Amino acid sequence: MSDMRRLGTILLIGVVAGAAARHYITARTRAEAEGGPRLIDWNQARTAALRVSQWEQAPVHAREYREAQYLRLVKQSEPLIAEYLGVQLPQPITRVYVHDRREWLEANFVSFEHLFQPVEAIYARAGQRSTAAILMGDFNGRLIGAQMGVMLGYLARRVLGQYDLSLLSPDPAARGALYFVEPNIANVQHQLGLNDEDFRLWIALHEATHVFEFEAYPWVREHFRNLLQQYFDQLDQQLESIGSGLPQVLARLIQGWSSGQHWIELVLTPEQRAIFEQLQALMSIVEGYGNHVMNAVGKRLLPSFEQIEQRVALRQSTKTLIEQLFNRITGMDLKLAQYQQGEAFINQVIAMRGRAFAHRVWESPAHLPTMAEIKCPEEWIARIERLG
Repeated sequence: MSDMRRLGTILLIGVVAGAAARHYITARTRAEAEGGPRLIDWNQARTAALRVSQWEQAPVHAREYREAQYLRLVKQSEPLIAEYLGVQLPQPITRVYVHDRREWLEANFVSFEHLFQPVEAIYARAGQRSTAAILMGDFNGRLIGAQMGVMLGYLARRVLGQYDLSLLSPDPAARGALYFVEPNIANVQHQLGLNDEDFRLWIALHEATHVFEFEAYPWVREHFRNLLQQYFDQLDQQLESIGSGLPQVLARLIQGWSSGQHWIELVLTPEQRAIFEQLQALMSIVEGYGNHVMNAVGKRLLPSFEQIEQRVALRQSTKTLIEQLFNRITGMDLKLAQYQQGEAFINQVIAMRGRAFAHRVWESPAHLPTMAEIKCPEEWIARIERLG
């Protein structure tokens, strides 16, 4: 899948390592964050994001028409996905929203502020200790806010669709929402000379697939939440001893720099790496399976499917230097590569054992492949066959 589609899943760099997504925050963590120093100036982040997004130049035209269109396209996709996966949603998809760039940013800023509250709480506690305060003193909230804003503003100019997981909600039955950033969709459609209805159906099909992955299999959402909580717990422990831990972080970077690993992987502790790999494996399967379903269903649904895929792929093959640098710094290149591995894994499992066997990845956390198994599907197949 092209990175335009993947950009809908928010990448939380260095925190969830490829997870695009919300995180629930407990009342205890919120209380700890109150009154301490702020790591991120969110007002500065909003200002920077809105400026970079150029949202004033990209309004939504015919909003009511587009809202009705996307809802209709999602409903058109839903039964075909259900048939292919052999599963039904608990409730039909109804939470479908058309956004301009500013509206998309505001929806995600709410998520990001909540997501980073555990990090803010850790930072606040670190700021109360003299050694940590000295080490962290150069991190100005306005500067970090501006950096965060630039990243989100850039994404706001490129993201087409997004499935919002609603991970923030403590209710396990909470449902997500689909966002369609219409100005960006219209721009790409016109640039590539694609049919209005077909291109939007192509996007709606992919986003609707994500709804099935998280709502037809409720354990996936809870598993994702648990992995994020574990990651934050590990981050807390690391920053509790930041004075002594910083040299170790730098040493891991220096020692692993020539290994070919991504810089994000190099700074992780062994414990963090284990959680990181589980998160990456989960998101690789989520996106890879989504790609597979989109290809299988899209070819039946859309006569112009191959044309859309080819033109989007051609567009993505010519990235500017700025885009390449952005992908490397944010870890998007790592994310994209692993999503490709996830799709290759699903395709190979289906080729070897059939669709029903591949669907077993959705039975429980124990049935999810590891990153090693994603790279070697035969190992996952053997393990699942042993499980019976």
